[in-house]
Amino acid sequence: MRARSLVVVACLLVQGCAAGPPQTSVSASGSPTGSESPPEPTSLTTPPPTETETETPGDADVPVSARWERVPGLPDDGAWERGLYDVSAASPDLAWAAGYKGWEDEVAMTLRHWDGSGWRMLPAGYTGSLAAVDADGPGNVWAVGGGSFDKPVALHWNGSSWRRHRSPMSTRDVAVDGARVVLMSSFQVMEGDGARWTRKLGVSRPGSELRAVSAGGGHTWIAGTRMDRPMIWHGTARGYREAELPGVPESGTLGAVWQNSPSDVWAVGATGESPLVMRWNGSSWRRVALPADWRGNLTSVTAFGPDDVWIASLRTETPPKHVVLLHWDGRTWTRERSPSPGEVTRAVVERIPGTSQLWLAASIVNGDSESIVLFRRR
Repeated sequence: MRARSLVVVACLLVQGCAAGPPQTSVSASGSPTGSESPPEPTSLTTPPPTETETETPGDADVPVSARWERVPGLPDDGAWERGLYDVSAASPDLAWAAGYKGWEDEVAMTLRHWDGSGWRMLPAGYTGSLAAVDADGPGNVWAVGGGSFDKPVALHWNGSSWRRHRSPMSTRDVAVDGARVVLMSSFQVMEGDGARWTRKLGVSRPGSELRAVSAGGGHTWIAGTRMDRPMIWHGTARGYREAELPGVPESGTLGAVWQNSPSDVWAVGATGESPLVMRWNGSSWRRVALPADWRGNLTSVTAFGPDDVWIASLRTETPPKHVVLLHWDGRTWTRERSPSPGEVTRAVVERIPGTSQLWLAASIVNGDSESIVLFRRR
C-alpha cells in the first residue's frame, strides 16, 4: 500500500494534461523553469535556499485548477461524523474507500466501492472504523482497522466476496504485495496471509511511532518518527533495518511513503511548517529540494513512475485550511490548488492504474466534526 495517514476523505480523479489554468512551476533546485533543471530532484545535504535566494509565489498565486470537479458521493456524505481514511484503486472502474460514521462507541465501519460511474456502499457489518485499504489488483484487496471501541478487523476481497480474517492487532495501515500482506500499527509490523501472522518489527514507545507502509516486489517501507525526528524502516526477506537519512532535519516526521520500485521510493511529511520530501535511489536516501517559501504538511504521495509523482500538501497555517497538490514531472515541481468547499482537515492522493488519473481523499470541517466531499480532475 502507499503511505497513508489519518484522513477523512474526498476523492479526486486526476488525468493527463488538458488545457487549464497555469500552474506555478519551479525546478527541483528552486529555480524558475526557464533555467536548466536536472533530470531528477536535487538532494539536500544542507538547508534549502533562503527566501531571498529563491523567488517563488505564495499560495495566493497558486491557481485553483479548473480541471477539478465535484463528484457525488453517498447520500449522507454531507452529514457530520462522516469520514474516509483511505482509498485504493485497481483500475478506472474499481476503487475502494474505507472510513467510519458515527461517534465513539457507536462508530460503524464504512466501506465503499467505485464502479466507474459512482460510489456504492458495501455493508461491512462491523462496529468501529476501517483505517486503511490497499488493492494489489481487482481480486486482492485488504481493508483493516480497529481501535478503542472495537476489536481489530481485517477484511479481504477475493474478486467476488468479502471475508473477515483474524487480525492480530488494531491496524493503522496495510500494504498488499501479492499473497503477502503487511499490517502496521503505531508500534509494530506483522506479515501474513490472513490465516497466519508473524511479527516482523517492533519499535519502542512512546519514543517512536510508525505512520505509513508501502510494499512491493518483496520490499517493505515504513515511514514514521523517532524522538521527533523522521524515521524510515526497510524490510526484506532478511528482516527489517532502520534506514540512514542523511540531511534529515533535527525535527519533523514522515507520514506517507510510496514505492515505485525497489530503487525508487518516496517518503513525505513536514519539518515545522516546511514540507519534507525524501527519495530512495536504490542505494541511499536523499532529501529533495523544494523552494524555501513553500509551506504545508505533506500528507500523501502517489506516483505513476519516477517522473510522474503527486503529493498532497495540507496548508494549515493560512486559513481556511486547503489542499495544494505538488507534481514532479522528472524535471520541475509545479503546484495547483484543488477547490475547497470548506476547511480541509485531511488529504490523501491515489493514482488510478492504467490511466493518468488520480483520486484525492480529503475531509472538511462540519461543526464540531467532519464530513466528506469528493472531487475529480478532468
